[in-house]
Amino acid sequence: MKLKVLPERFLLIVLLKLFELSFCFCELNPYRHVVIPDPDGNYRLEWLVDWEQERVIFNITVNTRGMVGFGLALKANRTGADIVLGGVGKDGRSYFSDRHSFGNGLPTIDEYQDYILHEARERNSQTFLSFSRPFDTCDEDQDLPISNDLLTIIWGYSDIDLDDEAQSDFQHTGTFQAYLLDPDLAPRNERGEVVRLENENIEGGTKVFNITGRMERVPIQETTYWCNYHRVPTKSKQHIIGFNPVLPTESDTRHIHHLILYRCYAPAGMNPETFYEGHTRNGGHECYINAEPETMAATYCSEVLYAWAVGGRAIFLPEHVGLPMSENGMEYFMLETHYDNPNLLPNLNVSITLEAYYTVEIRPNDVGVLWIGQLSPGATTLVIPPDSTNHIALGHCASECTRQAFGNKPIHIIATLLHTHTSGAGVRALHFRGQTELPWINGDDNYNFNYQQFRILKQERTVLPGDQLIMRCVYDVSTRNSSAVTGGFSTRQEMCNTLLFYYNRLLGVSNCLSEIRSEEYFRLLGVSNITWDRPAKDMVVRHPPEFSGLTMRDYTNDHIEWDVEMRNELERQQIFGPQVSMCPNARPGDGEDTPDGSESNSLGDGAEEDSEFISRLPTGTPRYTRPPQCTRRGE
Repeated sequence: MKLKVLPERFLLIVLLKLFELSFCFCELNPYRHVVIPDPDGNYRLEWLVDWEQERVIFNITVNTRGMVGFGLALKANRTGADIVLGGVGKDGRSYFSDRHSFGNGLPTIDEYQDYILHEARERNSQTFLSFSRPFDTCDEDQDLPISNDLLTIIWGYSDIDLDDEAQSDFQHTGTFQAYLLDPDLAPRNERGEVVRLENENIEGGTKVFNITGRMERVPIQETTYWCNYHRVPTKSKQHIIGFNPVLPTESDTRHIHHLILYRCYAPAGMNPETFYEGHTRNGGHECYINAEPETMAATYCSEVLYAWAVGGRAIFLPEHVGLPMSENGMEYFMLETHYDNPNLLPNLNVSITLEAYYTVEIRPNDVGVLWIGQLSPGATTLVIPPDSTNHIALGHCASECTRQAFGNKPIHIIATLLHTHTSGAGVRALHFRGQTELPWINGDDNYNFNYQQFRILKQERTVLPGDQLIMRCVYDVSTRNSSAVTGGFSTRQEMCNTLLFYYNRLLGVSNCLSEIRSEEYFRLLGVSNITWDRPAKDMVVRHPPEFSGLTMRDYTNDHIEWDVEMRNELERQQIFGPQVSMCPNARPGDGEDTPDGSESNSLGDGAEEDSEFISRLPTGTPRYTRPPQCTRRGE
């Protein structure tokens, strides 16, 4: 076993960082995280990202006098896990080792000891460990790199020491997911919990607007999208600075797939209070199934403000940006909640509260949200052949769309929410400028449906008018009983999109989504007319006649021969074929700046609300790849 000797300068830096960790930066450093994953509260983990040295420092405090464990894995099991064991023995001497695991039992000691112990002590009934490791150790066989991808954190402890003959594994253990390198701007206490405020309770100029989605009896159907309406508590412009989703019970967590918060605009010539106030009291309605959508209040709520999906935690914005609320007086929001009831349970009572933190202290920049990717439900554009393990599909926001929507000014992206459903295995938001691919806006090649977090970017990304944005999704349907998967609203169907928080906000800019409409693609699928069917709540084949009435899910499973040639051609067209980008909605107007100073992307009187352009993946240009993190040992 080879031990790594650290230079004296690095040891000094580590000691300084440990001093910071203990004494000074607790409320300020967005790269300090605290988590208590143990339901009994006996295991406390905090970590600090040292970007200068490209290392992560871990502090663990456990209510035990036995062995303490910590590890990293790609999935929620210990196969291929990167693990450390440590503690203080009966003789009072510390022990610590870098190991790897391929299942149950004590992990195997690594050849290279890349985790460095800085302190180990016992005090009363607690064990404390402080250690660090580089982002990438260059040990591909026994360590996992710490990157922007999602990692599963393994925690464990025992009541006896490693040298005890009875010790064979952790007696208490569990896992949770985290992006170790992401910043977190949420105000948290020492338990890692968001500091809660009572509604309308002023604390440092901040108030909370509680937006509740509650259904006392979820319909006995697999998927329900429910829209309800809320009057905001202010009548003059204020800034929302953070969102905290609160799900009271485990059942709430299990049966709510996502929610989206929209801003509502009353129809022309109508007072918002007259149009929406009644809707705030009627409990809401099922979204997207009205026979006459022009009469539905949801039709006028199209500007996305925020989205939450499974596993998401609170998000708070950087101090120079805020999301405007009540900028034109009385205002209403719509909350869309996706209730998931795959077991068709009766009498299911589910609720969620979205805490919107807001302040009268207006920040320098207004935030907007741009939704890019594939148009939903996308049942023809997004078709994944059965048993596929690495199927790629794209969604486009064409360069002509950003040129039209942005005018002559760029936008600056500060956060992303990458989204697919349960078959998603990898997601990337790609960025092209002409024939050059720039670094990805964000990505995760170890995507997990059960942990979908709005992620603040370490560095803002500037998107210029004329830039092309593409959402790239990778799917694995090998566990879906040899069934093809199509796009749709159900959790068992698929999506491919991302929400981008950006400034400065452009009025009317919301969605920039795409779909495949080429005759070549439809000939390949063998259908020519597919429409939304309200009773089926799915896309249904209308032509050719022999398949009329079949959902795309049934058609692709029962009437397509999925040989190698068909699979390859389908993916080729989904990646390289033309897509129709539907540009951001544009609200007609005079094209000038609005009185409150917000930018407007209005196309002028008489302009169509949507414009469409053909978009393709740029080819013949070098593709962006992640820069290597590690160097050879000794360099």
